Amino acid sequence: MPRRRRTSHNLIRAGVSEMKAMTIRQLHNRQTATATRTHLRSWQAVPMRRWLPLLTSCYVALLSSCGRQSPLAPVVDRDTSREESTPLVIASALDPRLPMLLAEAEGVPPGEGVAIANSDRAQEEHPRPPDNPAVFWSDRCTDYGLAARLAPPLMARAYALTQVAIYDALLASGHPRRSGLPDGATAAGAASKVLTYLFPADSSAIMAAALAEAELNGPPGNQARRAWFLGRAVGQLVVIYGRNDRSDTPWDGSMPTGEGIWTGANPILPMCGTWKTWLTSSGAEFQPEPPYAYGSPEDLADVNAVYQTSLHRTPEQIAIVHKWADLPPPTIWCGLLNDEIRLHHLETFDSARAHAFLNATMYDAFVSCWRTKYRYWTARPFQRIPALATVIPTPNFPTYTSGHSTISGAAAQVMSALFPAEALYFQEQANEAAMSRLWGGIHFPHDNDAGLSVGRQIGAKAVQAMLRDANDLIATR
Repeated sequence: MPRRRRTSHNLIRAGVSEMKAMTIRQLHNRQTATATRTHLRSWQAVPMRRWLPLLTSCYVALLSSCGRQSPLAPVVDRDTSREESTPLVIASALDPRLPMLLAEAEGVPPGEGVAIANSDRAQEEHPRPPDNPAVFWSDRCTDYGLAARLAPPLMARAYALTQVAIYDALLASGHPRRSGLPDGATAAGAASKVLTYLFPADSSAIMAAALAEAELNGPPGNQARRAWFLGRAVGQLVVIYGRNDRSDTPWDGSMPTGEGIWTGANPILPMCGTWKTWLTSSGAEFQPEPPYAYGSPEDLADVNAVYQTSLHRTPEQIAIVHKWADLPPPTIWCGLLNDEIRLHHLETFDSARAHAFLNATMYDAFVSCWRTKYRYWTARPFQRIPALATVIPTPNFPTYTSGHSTISGAAAQVMSALFPAEALYFQEQANEAAMSRLWGGIHFPHDNDAGLSVGRQIGAKAVQAMLRDANDLIATR
């Protein structure tokens, strides 16, 4: 059933009450109202240069909703919306590397059919959850990634590969010539293939959950089995992509020296800035201005800002530091998206598309940020300020720019475009994420300002990709 399109004026009027309700709901879920009021008061006191990016971002998000459809939900029927959408790894819904139409469960590679024998037991031991498949697999990726203690860029990579596989598989399964394939089985096949590649130690648990989700009972040629094997085929193509994304590039161990240079050991993922990106041309496409020169007035002002902040932290600020530090930023933003999916009862394909673009954007933002970090190797606050008291441990990599700020700036742009009625809330969350790093004593103000700016540029490009005609975005990877 096509969705009724709201005019821009109706959307704006409805968005006011929706945004207020959402802000209250999120406050109860994530932080006290006092903490957020304190945060907003702190931003009222800072120079206009920090408000301008927020106002500009909200304006851009509002314009993206006016006179055009949301990139999340085109006003067309289900098959047409998938046919007009753009894959990120497969060449098209009828990519010749995929199984033949109507024969997806035939001639499968050796070993792929073994799982079918275990499907009955899997469904008995793991009843199918009622959740949206995109949300379900986002949560499973979170579970496995946190258990494996993945560094934030690797966490973003895991989310992106998993959700791109689901999105591309659903796009393929929804083609009119493959009509009727169930979303749950398609998503389970794609996600399980990628997740077992990412987390081989958890393969048994992943496959058990996937088989329960797929509901493969029935004759060999039934739709669930066709969907499962189609999803597995798409997942394999995404695995091949992952094996060639340069995330295993070795580091030669060389580090610069000098005043204001980071002096740690075993830095985390120094080659991440060279990894292959999804939506940007490379990590170099969006880069900030250089960090302030060591000992310059701007640099010394930043050092003093961190020191003074450490002397006057409030309990509310400390709570916000932990809010943004206790989980990796991609996990927090995926949680925000999952809340929206449940709140708006989004369909599986819409949810998968939102997840694919959000997570590809955050991954690209990490690559850009890490390129900056290991281009300048800028010293952390505790390396500049003797006996600095921090709220949380300082991550083991250079300071400029802030990863939380860059990723949150990018994510907020995508979320604001997907849910324009709540754009102000998401932009506030990005600003809060950035401020939390100053309040925690682990970043300078310039780290956060530059990170937000670059992140928003990356997010803006991702939004344009979501809005672009399908043929312009088809990957040639």
